[in-house]
Amino acid sequence: MIEIAGLPAHILLVHAVVVLGPIAGLAAIAYAAAPRWRKYLAWPLGVLSLGLVPVALVTAQAGEQLEKSRPSTEMVREHAEQGDVLKVVSVIFFVIVAAMIIVSFEPIGRRFAFLGGLRDNRVLRTVLLVVGALAGAFFVYQSVITGHSGAASVWAR
Repeated sequence: MIEIAGLPAHILLVHAVVVLGPIAGLAAIAYAAAPRWRKYLAWPLGVLSLGLVPVALVTAQAGEQLEKSRPSTEMVREHAEQGDVLKVVSVIFFVIVAAMIIVSFEPIGRRFAFLGGLRDNRVLRTVLLVVGALAGAFFVYQSVITGHSGAASVWAR
């Protein structure tokens, strides 16, 4: 089992996902809804969504090791299932955010000139912004319910 300063790593790493996940989700919603904020949100949102992928994967791995080392309850198994969903959601969220930023943020989009007409397609841009906002909302939701199920598995006795 991975430990940090004598504590199971999952207990410490989970805070990064539970705090940064909703922030990234809300930033994606703001990015999609407020065009004037895009120049301020593009880089932080892109970096945050990329950084959450390995953090979610490492946190889930540490959680699986913790689950194997302790007696498992139904609530712990439910939390593990929610964590598995969150891993997948974090990867999908990053891909959607990357696509949304590429088609809607000019300084980054210029680097992807080979996409040509895709960047100029208003329908595609609008669809990606809507999907990005929905992905942000779902990422917030999944982060909250995963964190809640973990807290409930520890504190509800």
